[in-house]
Amino acid sequence: MQRQPSGTRILWAVICGLWVTGCGVVGSEGDMRESELSARTGEAQPTEAKDERTVAAALVTRSTVTKTLSAGNYHSLALRTDGSVWAWGQNSDGQLGNGTLTLSKIPVRVTGLPAIKAIAAGRNHSLALGVDGSVWAWGQNSAGQLGDGTTTGRLTPVSVTIPGGAVAIAGGLSHSLAIAADGSVYAWGSNTYGQLGDGTTSPRLTPVRLSLPVSITAISAGWHHSMALGTDGRVWTWGRNASGQIGNGSASLTNQLSPYQVSLARGATAIAAGANHALVLLSDKSVVAWGQNTHGQLGNGTTATAQSTPVAVGLTGSVTAIASGSNFSLAIDSTGAAWAWGQNSSGQLGDGTTTQRTSPVRVQGLNDALALSAGLFHTLALRPGCPFWAWGMNSSGQLGDGTQTNQPTMTQTQLLNIYFYDLDGDGYGAELLPPEEACLPPGTDYVENGLECDDFDLAINPGATEVCDGLDNNCNGQTDEAGGLTTWYRDADGDGYGDAAVSTRACVQPSGYVSDSRDCNDTQASVKPGATEVCNGVDDNCSGAIDEGVALSTWYRDADGDGRGSPSVSTRACSAPAGYVSTSDDCNDSDATLPRYFLHDSDRDGYGTSFVAGPTPPGSFSCTPDPGYSALGGDCNDGNSSVHPGAAEACDRVDNNCNGSVDEVCSVTCSAWLSSATVPSGGTATFGFSASGPIPAGSRSYTYGTRNGVVDANGSPSHDQTSLSYLVLNSPGLEGYYERYMVIRGPNNALLCTTNTVSAWFLYP
Repeated sequence: MQRQPSGTRILWAVICGLWVTGCGVVGSEGDMRESELSARTGEAQPTEAKDERTVAAALVTRSTVTKTLSAGNYHSLALRTDGSVWAWGQNSDGQLGNGTLTLSKIPVRVTGLPAIKAIAAGRNHSLALGVDGSVWAWGQNSAGQLGDGTTTGRLTPVSVTIPGGAVAIAGGLSHSLAIAADGSVYAWGSNTYGQLGDGTTSPRLTPVRLSLPVSITAISAGWHHSMALGTDGRVWTWGRNASGQIGNGSASLTNQLSPYQVSLARGATAIAAGANHALVLLSDKSVVAWGQNTHGQLGNGTTATAQSTPVAVGLTGSVTAIASGSNFSLAIDSTGAAWAWGQNSSGQLGDGTTTQRTSPVRVQGLNDALALSAGLFHTLALRPGCPFWAWGMNSSGQLGDGTQTNQPTMTQTQLLNIYFYDLDGDGYGAELLPPEEACLPPGTDYVENGLECDDFDLAINPGATEVCDGLDNNCNGQTDEAGGLTTWYRDADGDGYGDAAVSTRACVQPSGYVSDSRDCNDTQASVKPGATEVCNGVDDNCSGAIDEGVALSTWYRDADGDGRGSPSVSTRACSAPAGYVSTSDDCNDSDATLPRYFLHDSDRDGYGTSFVAGPTPPGSFSCTPDPGYSALGGDCNDGNSSVHPGAAEACDRVDNNCNGSVDEVCSVTCSAWLSSATVPSGGTATFGFSASGPIPAGSRSYTYGTRNGVVDANGSPSHDQTSLSYLVLNSPGLEGYYERYMVIRGPNNALLCTTNTVSAWFLYP
């Protein structure tokens, strides 16, 4: 197995109150432990409850891979110094990671993992962080909390993609968090209350990056809220706030969908999210809390209503580490004593009772605590010597002591330290001899620091400094990565300057590589730093500017491609840039038809008749026409403003609309009538006519026909009416024949309509 580097700090970050997070503590490698809890009203939870969960954070000891514990709802995780992960307790969703769904009362090894440096237990899912920065997950996945892009539960670990790799992890009720190598935070899984902090309530099946103003060093997850600790000591929260767990001064059903900065009296060094409450360890070694307090989990001596701003926890002396369970909390002081407060229905406070405590009480018999991790109703502790201890509920074997009996005081988990034979005496062991499991080293030549890659060379071990000698001095699987290596850059064009995008690390300069990475074009030797800039549209001297220091001309943008530029948009260059021209007389650079020539419009009806070959008068070539000019042509009579394209056609023998046809709309109809075909002597008859249709103003009607002995009693030969009638008289003693028809003519004497002819006999008496 390839070994990875080991540190020599024994819980230094935890003991000093650094890197602490969620329901437990974080170690020097960024290991984390989180607590996830659900939004209950503060009542004691039934032991068979499956909806709620506590999350545990990673713990630390003196090794490359540090010993760690993390408590979930009803299961527990442990990390040993050989990089292996062990699990015990409930396994209904495969959270033990051993390929089965079988509960285990003793630790079983999680299968399929590389060397691991941090662990985190969610409600019914588990997370692991590899020494190489890889993230792994297994167990329940109904909300996408495994981050593998599915909602399929996994009985063995699957990988989770974090860009650039991760340095810390945390598991919540049904969501997960990670800190990337660049200090950014990623989240995935359930997001009903905004607990992912991405500004939405949409679940995420793969990690989504959050927006935070500083690099983050610790994260912690509660039931439906999350916390982050910045490198500057500031604390952010997001998610559900029904119990004031956001710490923003209100307890509201309005969720916090993006990170909120909590107001603290001084900088923080550790955070821990409980079910619906939060703990923070401040830089002065004091602890504050806020959120739900129905079980006294805030530790201020009351079970008062929820606190929406930080209140002091009743701890005396310096505190070095904190942890949060579902409705209870824990701390370690500078002497190694452990303290607990809040709900105690299953003995999870470890004081030998099941009495609820509103102020901190000592965990019985625990005076040498290195780290703590709290679950739903049970607690885990890391100690010197025999390392893994537990107390509280044990209905699913989550205490790991081989029973299912609750324990109100500490019981030892059936998992021991692992020791490695150290042949070369450098403090790091390998597997030249089989590892030994015990509470204490089996001999002076056995150490906990494993992952040795060469136990025959004293200078090669996980704690060694990498030097440039072609060897993996620090056993991290890489050679010469930080041991005096120089970065060299490819010089493909041989100009003495390399391409910053193509590099290699080596002790001696490789052929074709140089130390200077300032070449901006590694395919052209004439382009390099210090070259003479010439007017060619190229950054010859790699200064970041093009053609600087050479004679420049002004060029104007030609957006519409008509060969004319806009005077309002220009640039200076030695040659015309693409889309620019030398002229600046375009008055509309978005219309290639403008400027243009306009047509002469004598009658000012908006239509011209002829194309003007030049600007006559000046300005007729422009974007808008001068008076007497028009953009529209087609006028067939530029001396008559009523004649032009689009005009109304009239029955006047004129092509009014210039369409080549005359009077095409004329359809005048007319008819004449006589009241009787015979008129007795001395009698009368009535003659009349009517006309309809487009008859122009000024039209007249004319009477035609013959008469014999008959007179028109009140008629005339010309009329300006389009309909009329009058009497005709048969004078006494006469007889004869009467015949009439009408003709209608327009104002220009154009024939519009001729009526039918009517006649009658006038009889002798």
